[in-house]
Amino acid sequence: MQPHFDGITFAIGDEAQLRAMPALAPFAPFAAPVLEFLHTFSRLTLQDSEAKAWPDVVSLGFWCRPASLAQMRASSGDLAQRFGRGVAFHIAPGNVAANFAYSLFSGLLTGNANIVRLPGRDHPQVRLIIRLLSAALAEHPSLAPWICLLRYGRQQAINDALSALCDTRIIWGGDETIAQIRRSPLPVRALDIAFADRYSLAAIDAERYLAHENKAALAQAFFNDTLLNDQNACSSPALVVWLGQDAAQARTLFWQHFHDYAAARYTLEPVAAFDKLSRLYQLAAHYPGVKKASDANNLLMRVELPSLAPQMMALRGNCGFFMEFEAASLDEITSICGERCQTLALFGVEKESVNHWLATHRPKGVDRIVPFGHTLDFTLHWDGYDLVAMLTRRIAAGI
Repeated sequence: MQPHFDGITFAIGDEAQLRAMPALAPFAPFAAPVLEFLHTFSRLTLQDSEAKAWPDVVSLGFWCRPASLAQMRASSGDLAQRFGRGVAFHIAPGNVAANFAYSLFSGLLTGNANIVRLPGRDHPQVRLIIRLLSAALAEHPSLAPWICLLRYGRQQAINDALSALCDTRIIWGGDETIAQIRRSPLPVRALDIAFADRYSLAAIDAERYLAHENKAALAQAFFNDTLLNDQNACSSPALVVWLGQDAAQARTLFWQHFHDYAAARYTLEPVAAFDKLSRLYQLAAHYPGVKKASDANNLLMRVELPSLAPQMMALRGNCGFFMEFEAASLDEITSICGERCQTLALFGVEKESVNHWLATHRPKGVDRIVPFGHTLDFTLHWDGYDLVAMLTRRIAAGI
């Protein structure tokens, strides 16, 4: 029986194209037609006057420029006899505008046809990226059958129908979203990849921060990691850990520089200000010793923690809500580095210290360790998943 797609609105593609996708022969990873299409998208994006107003869209254009894609290919290992798994069904998150495009591009680069459920929120960046994708497809019409971008509500029947078409289902979202989508069965050989709700933290060596000559540049890097997307990305630090004896002085200087940079660029909405106060009160009510470390200016809400416990991270906030903790060493953060912990952003922390901590404690979380300014840099190794390996199949040719 033919699946029903009533209720779907197509941004790119149509129903006939959607139904034809399972018959497409997968590409090999990093196939020439895909690379050429992404090169064109990059060129159009980096030349577009509207795109220049959106740093996340510009970053997307840089991500798929030729040199970047060549580096990804070189770091993907032996790709001989690998091909895309078939059809990838992507459920994009609502809170990070450009995420759907990174997911789409990952599917294309690994040789798959792609069905992408777009964010439900009306992000201007989404409309812009769709326009740029449409322009790139006009120059590469042979790639059109490989991309369907669509929207629909919470209809279980549509989830069922789209899941039945796919060989890999990629879900971005919280636990409730993942559970809802997983009610729709997959074909018996299909795979699920779930990017669940997670949190991230930053660690700063106080002595090295105080010795750093360009504190304004570091403030900009941390802004890009956090307030550039309202701290909505799982990879945006919610907790700042201070290491070393000079933490008090370093904290004062760091937040002064960060506030100066953010005040000229970030607008705090009233609803976000209320939510930050609410989270402060909840933390203080549940954990004795919690105190507000920032002043009356609510642009940045800093909350000092007397100790660390995994349950505290459930009360993390966004839009400039930062928990802080002073630690003698990385050993003290181990308790919150369970499977929910995604990214550890570092400044001034020695690589040897990090490697020793990892070898000693072997945390179940922390899938990424990056320098300040790079928490949002998407790669084909994400959340501990090797996307090239998971979105392709290898033919074992023993001849």
